[in-house]
Amino acid sequence: NRLALGLKASYFAHADESDSDEEMESVASSDEAEEDDEVNDEDSNDSADSVEGDDAESADEEAETLSDEDVESGDEDEESSESALDVLGGFQWGDEAEASKGDAVAVIDADSESDAGDDSIESSDEEDNAHDGKKNKKNAKRSRMERIAQDVTAELSEQAPTRATDFERLIVGSPNSSFVWLQFMAFYLGQSEVDQARAIAERALKTISPREEQEKMNVWVALLNLEHRFGSKETLDSVLKRAIQFMNPKHTYLQMAKIYERADQFAEAENMHKIAISKFSGSCKVWVLFGLFYLKHGKVAESRDLLARALQPLPKRKHIKAITQFGQMEFKHGEPERGRTVFEGVLGTYPKRVDLWSVYLDMETKVASTAAAAAAAGSSDEHRWQPARKLFERVTSMKHSSKKMKFFFKKWLAFEKAHGSEASIEHVKQRALEYVNSLSS
Repeated sequence: NRLALGLKASYFAHADESDSDEEMESVASSDEAEEDDEVNDEDSNDSADSVEGDDAESADEEAETLSDEDVESGDEDEESSESALDVLGGFQWGDEAEASKGDAVAVIDADSESDAGDDSIESSDEEDNAHDGKKNKKNAKRSRMERIAQDVTAELSEQAPTRATDFERLIVGSPNSSFVWLQFMAFYLGQSEVDQARAIAERALKTISPREEQEKMNVWVALLNLEHRFGSKETLDSVLKRAIQFMNPKHTYLQMAKIYERADQFAEAENMHKIAISKFSGSCKVWVLFGLFYLKHGKVAESRDLLARALQPLPKRKHIKAITQFGQMEFKHGEPERGRTVFEGVLGTYPKRVDLWSVYLDMETKVASTAAAAAAAGSSDEHRWQPARKLFERVTSMKHSSKKMKFFFKKWLAFEKAHGSEASIEHVKQRALEYVNSLSS
């Protein structure tokens, strides 16, 4: 007529299986303390029974209780070892451990009764079933969450996001992607919410990693465009000053000049180019882009004067680069004859530069191709290809290394195959054969 109370996991085999693993671990960790309390309580009760005159009966019941606890503690040790390391076929600790384990089982069998052994086996089976059921439920929950996440990701990959929550989900996955942030800004601008778009840009600048300089630069350019179109001159100047502080000042000035140029604000764009060359006069890029700006808008004289001005502050190692780039601009946006003059002057000083000859040949080929495309359909004017052919004849007549000559002959042969005839192709092959024979002789 005695009731034993405890918090062992085996007592709750049929309880709610939705409890978290952390609660079960805390219950399992308190088993030993509860077992000690049970033993102490039962000892006190047995002493009270002995005073009433039931000494023999209390001693037998105490022996049964202790034997039951020994069996349950032994099963519990086996269960904890199995749950900690679930190995098929059992884990072998060694000969000594097996011997001690066998001795403990023999003592338990000798002290415990048959009904206690049956109860312990049933308790162990119930604990295993509960553990398996809990594991299956946990795996099912994990697979369900993975399936939901996969469905959401597939939905965003198949169609463009249409809500702010969709963009927030994309940002969580790619916080350093300026493409996602710019799309988010465009989403709010499409709804005429300029303040929200501005807030998204500011948030992007704080979120993107400082190591991602190009990604941050993209956001700064987008914010400059936003202020230029929807803001005031004060807000635009404020954003420009901040961008200059945090990003490359030269790139920021050039980007601002492009923004003004796309908006047909040529005076403001010219002013930005002037600021750039005043602050970065040793950079070839700022001079070239300023000259290109003049050529695109018909200011040919200003562009040519700019080349003479650029050679003064630029270091000598950048002179060839600046001259050749201005010559290419003349071929593309100015007068091809002026471009030929520029290249002839450079090649007269550096006749062995293969890169300069290659650029010169490419410019002549592109000019002829542009003229052929602009001509009427069906016209076959071979005169437009003559400047390029003369240039190939000239460069292959010079004395270069065999490696350089091979490069020029291959380039010439590709040109004739694209724009020449069978006779011109044979002519190139004959010239190459003559060069090879001259080397052997």
